[in-house]
Amino acid sequence: MWTPRCLFVIDDIWDKKSWELIRCALQHSNCRSRVVVTTRIFEVATHIGDIYKMQPLSRDDSEILLYSRITGGEDRFLDSLSTEACDKILKKCGGVPLAIITIASLLASKSGEDWAKVYNSIGFGDRGNDIVENTRRILSFSYYDLPSHLKPCLLYVSLFREEYGIQKNLLIWKWIAEGFIQNEQATTEIELFELGEGYFNELINRSMIQPMEREDNGYVYGCRVHDMVLDLVRSLSSEEKFTTILDSNDQQKLIGGSNTRRFAVHGRSVEESTTALSWLTYMGLEKVRSFSATNINVVISCFRVLRVLTIEDCSVGEAWGKHRLQHLGSLRHLRYLGILDTQIDELPKEVGDLKFLQTLNLSGTGMQQLPEGVGLLKQLLCLRVNDSITVPSGLIGNLTLLQELKIWPADDASTRQLIKDLGELRELRMLQCTIHVSDESMERDLLESLANLHKIRTLFVFGSALARGITSEEVCFVAPPRCLGQMCLECFKFSALPVWMDSTLVLNLTHLDVTVNLVQEQDMETLGRLPELCYLKLSSDHTRLLSIRKTTGDLHRYFRKLRFFHTPFSFVQFDSHGCESDDDATIAHSIMMPSLESLVFSVYVRFIKDMDIIQPGFENLLGFENVAGTSLQRVTATIQCEDATAAEVEEAKAALAHAADLHPNCPALRIQMENKHKMLSTDREVSGKIQNGAHQHQRKPD
Repeated sequence: MWTPRCLFVIDDIWDKKSWELIRCALQHSNCRSRVVVTTRIFEVATHIGDIYKMQPLSRDDSEILLYSRITGGEDRFLDSLSTEACDKILKKCGGVPLAIITIASLLASKSGEDWAKVYNSIGFGDRGNDIVENTRRILSFSYYDLPSHLKPCLLYVSLFREEYGIQKNLLIWKWIAEGFIQNEQATTEIELFELGEGYFNELINRSMIQPMEREDNGYVYGCRVHDMVLDLVRSLSSEEKFTTILDSNDQQKLIGGSNTRRFAVHGRSVEESTTALSWLTYMGLEKVRSFSATNINVVISCFRVLRVLTIEDCSVGEAWGKHRLQHLGSLRHLRYLGILDTQIDELPKEVGDLKFLQTLNLSGTGMQQLPEGVGLLKQLLCLRVNDSITVPSGLIGNLTLLQELKIWPADDASTRQLIKDLGELRELRMLQCTIHVSDESMERDLLESLANLHKIRTLFVFGSALARGITSEEVCFVAPPRCLGQMCLECFKFSALPVWMDSTLVLNLTHLDVTVNLVQEQDMETLGRLPELCYLKLSSDHTRLLSIRKTTGDLHRYFRKLRFFHTPFSFVQFDSHGCESDDDATIAHSIMMPSLESLVFSVYVRFIKDMDIIQPGFENLLGFENVAGTSLQRVTATIQCEDATAAEVEEAKAALAHAADLHPNCPALRIQMENKHKMLSTDREVSGKIQNGAHQHQRKPD
């Protein structure tokens, strides 16, 4: 806090002692920095300083939140009995968003005639309007209302630290390893992981966990648990002896008992491990099924029936790592092994003895070589390995049951071997890797291997592509899997939009990142009809102006779910007058991309100025007012300054700002500049460039 002026936010202080410890690091300066502290305890607030008491939601805002969550945003009529029950419930919620959202999710799963029963069953009592207590009652009732198969899945999140971002896929694989999701529950069409995804989504829909999605593409990659929900879940887990948590502060926070089956140690240093180990020994390690630890020195041979082992954020020496894992092969029942962000440079050869292992996660370790023994893990379903790791030849191809693979080959030879092995993984559902295509032979082999992945749902192949464009005849995806949901293919450039990119063939596609050398206007119509598309990144080497026009017949279906539209190398024009219709009023008032939240594009100033004969200026080319209605939040425009004057660049910036101001939602506008060093200094220089390049511009596609 010495030099820049800063704003610090310290969330959820529970006691005065914690604040005094934190305050020691906040040295006084003359920079007028500010510190905002949140707490649920009034005495702590008065001790810290000036108090601003958060106000609950107003009655009107509470109603809007409740009804929008119940109806999913649809205009649905509620009968008088349902409305009366909602009024009573809102009074008890006291304007607390968490309570309102949770009870709304509960009511949405029941018929209106049962809502009064829900209110009576919660048992608010007659002791006045205790907001905190009522919120806890709502959360508790919501837990007991869960189906039996969801309760252990929710209780399991008590093992994670407060405010921890829980990765969705890894959580589901842990549920599977614990046996919460059984083979009997799956079908020939729905595998265990897809069933687990359904459980995860249902917990989100019931507001028991909060989704985490990437800001740039909306992909839900994990979840968090609200502090009050976590408090409840830990309390219930303790009562049922489901989990035991050893916290970093003291042994009094030991939750659970000697019969615990799942154990987590949070935030302990190696120096504290002796005390922690004595507690673990007392509790009887031979009964523990799931163990998660941060920076604690435990000999894993103590465990007898362990199914889940997670070692995270341990930064200790190489020798410790070898010692720590030397008895790994004795964990015969292990289903899940996760070593994350931990400096362990090798796995023992005995890893091949873990015949029941389903998940092996080695993300962020110091390992350079995957041991040969991993190839013996015939039951392995999920494999994640470190960046630039060397894999023995043919090892990946032996793991024929793999459903999820994240791998980053170390060199060209490893890349070619991986491409060959991918063709053997017929059960693969999720692939994330980096492949730098170096020649046409590698490109052809990769296309053939990917064509064998008939069950693929998520396909992310990052890297670089050859300069040439792949033709439709070369693409082996004659009929892509109907289950394909997310696809990013940085490793390929297509000469034109592939013919299989059709709404009748990829019904479930939600995320698409593809490079097409030349994008045609009809291609946008094709993409606009993909019914589930939420994220579209469309890159092109040649298309400088991308026109998106309204189509006749199905205006309400055109890009109806698209939230993120990125065309980083093209200028996008939204044309509301691009079609003829008998009902011009419908066309005029309809909105393209009604769900759009983020728009990214480039502005080629010289190219657009050279189109003056067709459409003068920038304003008529934007058409922002025809896009997204009130959903648009962010617009990012990259101005390409090459061969343009400073005045023309300023004109483009002003036009963008004006268009954003005219939009009904006034989205946040971010303007970036590229190739400023290639700007022209005089109008004479511009005139010369135009004359020399006139023929070139005429041949450029638009």
